[in-house]
Amino acid sequence: MSEVWKQLEFSIPDIKIKRNDNSQIRERIMSINPEKRKESKINKSTLWYQQKKIKEGKTIKIYNKTKVKIE
Repeated sequence: MSEVWKQLEFSIPDIKIKRNDNSQIRERIMSINPEKRKESKINKSTLWYQQKKIKEGKTIKIYNKTKVKIE
């Protein structure tokens, strides 16, 4: 107990992020036009915001309900 530590050691754990927006899904979202959106029954604002985020290079969150309609 008489020893004094002069260095701090931090360990950063490996973090794995589970993503559900691979490049194929991103391409499908960008290729959807208004007519196809109506046929697939995807909400207009949902598609608009997803396309906007893809253009900005951000990650998108795709709910299962929407994912099924896209595939």
